[in-house]
Amino acid sequence: MSPYIQQVNFPSATCDDRLLWDTWMSMFHFPTLTVADELGLFSLLEKSPATAAEVAKILCLGNRSTEALLGVMTSLGYLVQHSGTFYITDVSRNFLLPNSPYYWGGILHLMRTNPLSHSSLLEALQNDKSTIYKDQDIWEAHEIDPEQAKAFTRHMHSQTISPALCAAKTGDFADVKRLLDVGGGSGAFSFALAQHYPEIRCTVLELPVVCRIAEEYISAARLQEQIDTLEADFFKDPFPKGYDAILFSNIFHDWGREKCLHLTRSSFEALPKGGHIYLHEILLSDTKDSPLVATSFSMCMVWMAEGKQFTAHELHQLLTECGFEDILVTPTSGYYSLVSGRKP
Repeated sequence: MSPYIQQVNFPSATCDDRLLWDTWMSMFHFPTLTVADELGLFSLLEKSPATAAEVAKILCLGNRSTEALLGVMTSLGYLVQHSGTFYITDVSRNFLLPNSPYYWGGILHLMRTNPLSHSSLLEALQNDKSTIYKDQDIWEAHEIDPEQAKAFTRHMHSQTISPALCAAKTGDFADVKRLLDVGGGSGAFSFALAQHYPEIRCTVLELPVVCRIAEEYISAARLQEQIDTLEADFFKDPFPKGYDAILFSNIFHDWGREKCLHLTRSSFEALPKGGHIYLHEILLSDTKDSPLVATSFSMCMVWMAEGKQFTAHELHQLLTECGFEDILVTPTSGYYSLVSGRKP
């Protein structure tokens, strides 16, 4: 040993560093998924399961790259390998095939176009302001640029359609005749309700640019007889009367408590006696430190909007403060829950 190097005896760490490795390597998970989607990996393997060498040849990738791509997708659960041949799993068949009604393409495409960076997240945290579109407000950007509005609506459609179908089945909508879907985007939740309740009539209340997009989705689904649109700004315009239920799906998490309180009061004023309000959200635990998806979604809201994920207790307080009673929390699908209340 060199006389200039002093020996240091380090004490043993009290745990290993696997959590740090898991967190570090997770930064490659979602980009690998968006790349696999863009390359058409899942459609390829759905049509014909293949070996790594066959995938490399068809996708024009190197053997090393293909091994890494297939390895990540398999270890995450999107693929399964049997005797050297790769197959798609059920989750990929449902959510990663472009011809599936539940295709997550809207989310994958928006996120690969607007990737999260260390600097943009740091700026969002320090300024407590969204940075996904740099200096532009996300909602103003959608009004100015119809293509951005279309991409975001597609994103929300991917996020909503499958959980909405489960919420329509497990939630209590049996007595609802006319429902106002506030900020309903493509109308995905209304589609689910229309499918499960043939007598229900829904109106998607949205900004003008989104209403035009929603009408395309409604027409493609051939649901014009059950679903229409109404152009309005839900913060500036009063909610129309004549509806016995008002729904907010993935809306409250975009805004702070005061704005959510405004939306809740507006709903209470517009609803008749016995009318219902429904909130479709991923809920935080009461301690706000789990589940991981909900805490991470709150960080996503710091980056994308001005809101956060709520606890069931916080939403209960919002509803009761505005006069709603009989508050129910119904787990629906995956991480989602439906919170409902009744106007006495």
